[in-house]
Amino acid sequence: MGLEDIFRALEEQAAKDSEAVLVEARAHAEAIVEEAETEAARARDAHVTDAERAARTHSAQDLNSAKLEVRKQLAAVKERAVTEVFDSALAGLGRIRSKPEYPAAFRRLADEALEGVAEEFVVLVDPTDVDLATKVMADIGLSADVRGDLSTAGGLAVAIEGGRVTIRNTLEDRLDKLRGLAQADVAEILFT
Repeated sequence: MGLEDIFRALEEQAAKDSEAVLVEARAHAEAIVEEAETEAARARDAHVTDAERAARTHSAQDLNSAKLEVRKQLAAVKERAVTEVFDSALAGLGRIRSKPEYPAAFRRLADEALEGVAEEFVVLVDPTDVDLATKVMADIGLSADVRGDLSTAGGLAVAIEGGRVTIRNTLEDRLDKLRGLAQADVAEILFT
């Protein structure tokens, strides 16, 4: 074999080796590209999933916020209605004294206020009710100092223990108690 044949054989071997390296390099590059595409798809899918989850969470928060706002507005409307009703009732309390049923109602208020009172007491009423209170105390069979020192639309207060303890049973007190109960109902609506 001549020198030329050796060079040709070397060139052919080099060409084969180069081709084998190129084939291997192409396969390796294709594997890298395929792995990169797979990783990119995985990252894209994870990002989409995270975005969907975030959107659902944000949407749920917005919905809950809207529901709470509606409840607040509803409670505010009901609160205003309760306030208007009680303000109207308070304005009307002044007319109760002129009704024929008032003396009997005053007697019931006095009986309730005096229940369990066994010591000396003072009855406090509006100046308009001094005569009625004196008569009711006499009808009950109790001797009491009746004073017109209370400003009220009706009812009375009983002072015991030298004035340290006062039992109030006025129409305004009754109305305030009902108002408190109605407001509790509104608060329950708001927070349930």
